[in-house]
Amino acid sequence: MDSVFEKKELIIFEGSLKDYAEMLRKDGRGDGSVINLGEIHESIVEELLKKDIQLVDNRIIVDQHSVTKYFNHPKDKKGAVLPIEEYELVEKAAKSPQKIFEDASHGDLVYVYSYPYQERMALKLVIQPNFVRNGRIYNNTKSWGIIQTANLNNPKQYRLIWEQ
Repeated sequence: MDSVFEKKELIIFEGSLKDYAEMLRKDGRGDGSVINLGEIHESIVEELLKKDIQLVDNRIIVDQHSVTKYFNHPKDKKGAVLPIEEYELVEKAAKSPQKIFEDASHGDLVYVYSYPYQERMALKLVIQPNFVRNGRIYNNTKSWGIIQTANLNNPKQYRLIWEQ
């Protein structure tokens, strides 16, 4: 992929997403590192190729901005924020999604991974391919949260591209 951005190397945090979040909470700023959740699903690669979009990298990345926005998040009070103690579910969702959707309502090209959470609830993981921040290009895990499973059945918002 040709880009006006020089591809800067990512500094990968060694440890779990929970460890990364706890480090960020304790430190307050972070060290500029990111965490690798695994490889982007082949169904997304195929969808992007249909749109003539080539991924710069196949890794699914979480940066400190995606983690720290959930510290004292307003949706926490209504139960939509996943507690740090359950962040291993984000890692599981990235590696073994139940369904993958294209989010048609979003201005940017984003994909939604769903993973079972509780009865009639799902963990939603939003991935933005070829995201650019500070000259670094990566597949950003933009957000995650708990939603009602029925919300994923809205064809005006989500288009199913893969199901387990």
